Amino acid sequence: MGSYFSNMDNEEHLEPVSDSDDDLFQNIQDDDLSEHYLVIILRQLIDSGEIHLLSHNETRDGQLPKISKGPNMEKLKATEMYNQIKSASGFGKKVDETQDYKWSLVNLINSRQNNGKFLRNEKCKINNIYLPNQYERRLGSFGSKVFCGSFTRDGRRFVTGSQDQEIRIFDSSTSNYKTLNHINAKHVSWCILDIAFSPCSQYFAYSTWSECLHICPMDGNDEDVRCLNLNTNVNRFGAFALAFSSNGNEIICGGSDTSVYIFDRERNERTLRIPVRSDGHITDVNSVGFVDDAYHLFYSGSDDACIRVWDRRCLNENSPEPSGCLLGHIDGITYIDSKNDGRYLLSNSKDQSIKLWDLRAFSPREAETNIRASLQTRHWDYRWDKVPKTYYNVTKPITGDTSIVTFKGHRIQKSLIRAKFSPAATTGQRYIYTGCATGRLIIYDILTGKMVQNIEGHKDIIRDADWHPKRNEILTSSWDYSVNINTFQDKSTEKKRSRNPPTADYLDENQDLMDVAPPLRRSRRIAQRLATATNSRRN
Repeated sequence: MGSYFSNMDNEEHLEPVSDSDDDLFQNIQDDDLSEHYLVIILRQLIDSGEIHLLSHNETRDGQLPKISKGPNMEKLKATEMYNQIKSASGFGKKVDETQDYKWSLVNLINSRQNNGKFLRNEKCKINNIYLPNQYERRLGSFGSKVFCGSFTRDGRRFVTGSQDQEIRIFDSSTSNYKTLNHINAKHVSWCILDIAFSPCSQYFAYSTWSECLHICPMDGNDEDVRCLNLNTNVNRFGAFALAFSSNGNEIICGGSDTSVYIFDRERNERTLRIPVRSDGHITDVNSVGFVDDAYHLFYSGSDDACIRVWDRRCLNENSPEPSGCLLGHIDGITYIDSKNDGRYLLSNSKDQSIKLWDLRAFSPREAETNIRASLQTRHWDYRWDKVPKTYYNVTKPITGDTSIVTFKGHRIQKSLIRAKFSPAATTGQRYIYTGCATGRLIIYDILTGKMVQNIEGHKDIIRDADWHPKRNEILTSSWDYSVNINTFQDKSTEKKRSRNPPTADYLDENQDLMDVAPPLRRSRRIAQRLATATNSRRN
């Protein structure tokens, strides 16, 4: 056909429509070209990858969905994870987790005097009082959609990947976030899809719509970017997610060809390719990662709503079978995060929910058939359609759902929005945080099941969010071309300050608001007036 379309979302790249599709349109009579048929044809062509939408509507519906019923916490409260999080975040076994402030800070300080230091769970309990609750300032505006932004494991660097093909590296050892480096990414046909860091935090890898992964030193330049060829043997391939092994020798990724790949850095070759489905059905693998530091177990999450767990020690590449499946979502998986304890995962899904899972409780095999049948009856596309109302308030549980608990209240649209556990060192992993299609940062409390924060600050979806491993700062990467810094702010103090804000008339064009002296108290004004009068009499 010769015309071009571009993608509004699923990180797809620009390609021409093939001439063979002319026949499809010629065979349709003019009187049959109703809106219904056009929608079907366009969706088939988009799903096949033949065409993509060039532009998208950057407006968003800013309303959060109304959830009629909160999560069922009974199953969660019976798990080891629940008790472990209670302990790690400063609660004893007999303490009601909803009474966060029934404890004495004075007693805690006295205990520190005796012991010489705060215990780790005491630090977490204090930190959890000061959760990020407000957009503080903008890290930067980049002129294009920001798809990913993450901290290194040590928290000393923050790296973003955006649609302008730039990878930006910031010094995050302090809250100043000084720009250290920027690198022009190679082979970016549409956008940078994901970024991952080596355990030593000296290297980063990124993925694009290319059959190669790319790796580069943090302090490198454009010439230091090296290609890692996956040899996919497909015409069109994109890696939606990637991760390093704990020893840094291997990189795992999941792609658009229904496969998981592992690349060995020492051998400089792809050593493993695993089709996640053997029935010939094509489904994007949207999320992958290692379960823990042992790197024998890894997981994959795909558009068929299935989370698969794989064990390399008993894996036959010629006939791969997962060790087990976790089923319960009714639409595609957008992201998976491991608690890194070898037992628990969380997943974010296009069905507008986050679920927690125990890896020791796989779903029965017949449940996969039920999920597939359910998916075939759904005809919405999360990239541009409105979310089905039934997703928000599911009345009947899915047969074979082995998840521990389900959180709802955020929205997943347009892209593969990510959800993660909060840091262990500062929060005891008490919280789950996620981006949202409303432009909000959402934080759920695992112990209570409640949404404890929804922070506004963006004009388009937040695709990625990352919590600093040592500070209560969350950076959000958005399609409104910006990255925001979200921190705790005392809103009561803010209200007092806003009563008499300095006006523009008093400001020099080079003067910052923070440099303006506050108005004098009445008692000081009277004292200065008296002092002036006394001096004038003496003179």
